Amino acid sequence: MPGNFPPVTTLEWSPTQNHSLKNAKFSKKGEDMTGTIDLVTTQTDGPIREHFVFTDTDGVVYHLMVEGTVIKEGTRIPPDSQTGLINSIAWRGDLMVLGDSTGHLSFWDLKARQSRLVPTSRGAIKKLLLAPGRNTQLLLVMFNDGVEIWDCAESEVLSSIKSSKIGEVVDVDWGASDRPIIVNESGAVHIMDVNLDTAPNPVTALSLHTPIWLPFIYNQKEMMNFKIYIQHMGWQENWDMKCPKSCSPIIWDSMLHTLKLRDKFSTLSFLERCLVTAALYGDMVEWRLWQVLAYYLDQSSPLSSAFDIVQDNQSYLKDQVKTLAVQEKCRSTYSHRQHSIHRHILLGNTDKPVQLLLEVEQDSPNFYQDCLRASLISSVSDSEVAQSTIKLVATNLIANDHLLEGCQLLCLIKKAVDACRYMQNFHHYNEAIWLAKVALSKEEYSEVMKYYIDLLVNNGSRHLGILLAISLHYFDKAAEILLATKLVTIAAPLVESCIEAGKWPETGTEIKDRVFVEYAKYLVSLNNVDVALKYCEMGGEKGKQLGEELRICAQ
Repeated sequence: MPGNFPPVTTLEWSPTQNHSLKNAKFSKKGEDMTGTIDLVTTQTDGPIREHFVFTDTDGVVYHLMVEGTVIKEGTRIPPDSQTGLINSIAWRGDLMVLGDSTGHLSFWDLKARQSRLVPTSRGAIKKLLLAPGRNTQLLLVMFNDGVEIWDCAESEVLSSIKSSKIGEVVDVDWGASDRPIIVNESGAVHIMDVNLDTAPNPVTALSLHTPIWLPFIYNQKEMMNFKIYIQHMGWQENWDMKCPKSCSPIIWDSMLHTLKLRDKFSTLSFLERCLVTAALYGDMVEWRLWQVLAYYLDQSSPLSSAFDIVQDNQSYLKDQVKTLAVQEKCRSTYSHRQHSIHRHILLGNTDKPVQLLLEVEQDSPNFYQDCLRASLISSVSDSEVAQSTIKLVATNLIANDHLLEGCQLLCLIKKAVDACRYMQNFHHYNEAIWLAKVALSKEEYSEVMKYYIDLLVNNGSRHLGILLAISLHYFDKAAEILLATKLVTIAAPLVESCIEAGKWPETGTEIKDRVFVEYAKYLVSLNNVDVALKYCEMGGEKGKQLGEELRICAQ
């Protein structure tokens, strides 16, 4: 795409194939508008031509065509003066509907070249979905406070439901042309009719021919008890698969039959069971955490580039060098070249930045400046006078709002630690972490990351802070953050996995005992006393006291 490509607020593909879209006049309330979309069916023998539309932050609607590997720009439609930021688009055939941040619905009939702007009076529109089926014109509209179904032909509301009745809505979809599906914040799935009425039955009342693995449709306590059971089965010498008292036999048998656990889980280590369980329950946050922990406990296989700054420094450096090589091949503007120069200097390279700086055109306004920079980089010496002068210049540049240029000079004289500190002080945290991972020693890197972890935790990004603490082998710090966040169901398996691998620090006894005591209390709330007693024994003096109280209550 071109470098001046506008920022996209929402995008929609047309499911109609083998169509061409042409500029046409568009009538709205008796007024003509140019540059709107008209679909004309054509027969072609070449690649299928696909169409999509998107909007930018100014409300302009763009139409683009994709044919094979070629993207062609079509029509640009100026925004309506009464609409706000477009949040969602629904498009099928000759019907297109746009919803904005002010609660307006704009119905476009592409064949008749007519449009209607209708206020919903419900606030910002979050999502639009047309019902499946060729002849249906039902539109599902999701708001912050509920859901509505509209008849596009008449531009009127057919039914409505508010969050106060079904809970805060997080997503919607169509199960069939007359079956809207609503998911609320508790994870409940409501399958309704077009009147938005529902009558769900409990799963235990259903007679299923084949058991299904959908843990979140069951009772929350039973779901968590089953998760705990398959995670902690290793503590039982004779694992008998019997249903515990805290679970429903129907649900228990359904889950066991679905997963066929007998041959799969009994041979896995504790951390492996945690990893598989997170995947089974669809908990991607927990799954990523166990992936990172498994790597830093045994380092069996490196983490992929998807883990970004959580990777070990050597793997991260290799990925960044590959990324920089790709960016160099694709660079097309002066700013792209400057970005490559900046990255190479931070990496400690000098030959490549000089080469890139000397590529500047003679008629460029930056010709003189870039030639001087190339001369400076190639003539940097290790003499004390040169080092002192460059450091003084770098400090003055940073003090006068030239942070990146000053940090480049510091990296040229091997002062990357100072550059990281300046970046942190001026709140350029991403750049500071990038430099720390590719240029600093292990001890220097740890000091920079300690500050960054505390910053992440204080600013609410606890999950990334926990992953970074694990990557630094600060397992007790990660457990402390999890406990403070009341994620004891993750903290306890983390501590136990580290103990099993022999990596738990000797200074972490206090936090270990606190985690196991809190986890035991959580297990008691699920009526899972047997496993709770095991963790009481591992929780130090306070854990043993709690265990005695539980035994007395059980008598």
